[in-house]
Amino acid sequence: MVTGNYDETYYGVPRNGWYFHRWANCCIDVPGNECNFLVPAEAVEGAYGLTVDPLVAIFRKRVNSGFNALFIGHSFFSPFASRMPFHAEKTGFADHRQSIVFSGGASGSPEALWRNDSKRTAIQEILDTGEVALFGMTYHPQYPGMDGYRNWVDYALQNNADTRFFIALPWAPLPQSSDAATYQANWLALHASISHSIVDNLRAEYPAVDFYCIPYGQSAVELRSLFAEGKLPDVKALTGDAREAIFTDELGHAGNILVALGELVWLRAIYGVSLEAYSYDAGYSVDLGKIADTIMGAHDPAYDAPDPGTSP
Repeated sequence: MVTGNYDETYYGVPRNGWYFHRWANCCIDVPGNECNFLVPAEAVEGAYGLTVDPLVAIFRKRVNSGFNALFIGHSFFSPFASRMPFHAEKTGFADHRQSIVFSGGASGSPEALWRNDSKRTAIQEILDTGEVALFGMTYHPQYPGMDGYRNWVDYALQNNADTRFFIALPWAPLPQSSDAATYQANWLALHASISHSIVDNLRAEYPAVDFYCIPYGQSAVELRSLFAEGKLPDVKALTGDAREAIFTDELGHAGNILVALGELVWLRAIYGVSLEAYSYDAGYSVDLGKIADTIMGAHDPAYDAPDPGTSP
């Protein structure tokens, strides 16, 4: 039982191989690993018999050996997620684990997945393990609001206070509806106005939680521009067979080369891997690793992963 003033300082002390990252509650805005409580005696007496949530400190491994990840989204998103185990293992992130929940088109947006009883249950069951450390979501213009993102963030943080989140904006559909320059200008504007705005809103509502975005949609933009300039010898058509075209249909589903480039952007964004040093040959004459590095290098660093950790 506490009598008089309550004046206590708590310290977040990491064990070997870990470091203190932040406080999950109470001292969220306090820098450093000291959390002090100074409660006057009258307030202590007025709170007699009440209980409060325990103070929670978040620690992270000094060496990131891989995330337990959950990716939810549509067909412009899931092919890239499905390739992460291969690249994570190849680059030394041996503890990478993941789950994917897919739903096509607008139904793969965060809000639509939340409204879908069966999909919501499937995702919640994964989050209920408390083991999801990285949660990736996408976007669809039929659900432009923030409610879906908030719902998933709230639910994920209830199960793991150190969940990290990213938003991945795909390329624009109907790629043949505009020329390469217009297609590029439109996507760059949309990425800044949509992805960055979502991240800004979430960061404001959930201070100290990690939010970032992955500009993998620019992969389609860069390939489209190279093809228009005659600098993409691996591609025979804008739309056609997945092995020879950037897109497989008029809507704009990804051909093989688009998936191969976009997955490298994901790898760089999630794990901070230098693709210049990555010994991986995707089987194309163009250097996809260099293009992916260029995409990430041009991305506003304020919207990159705040703390990807040290690579193995």
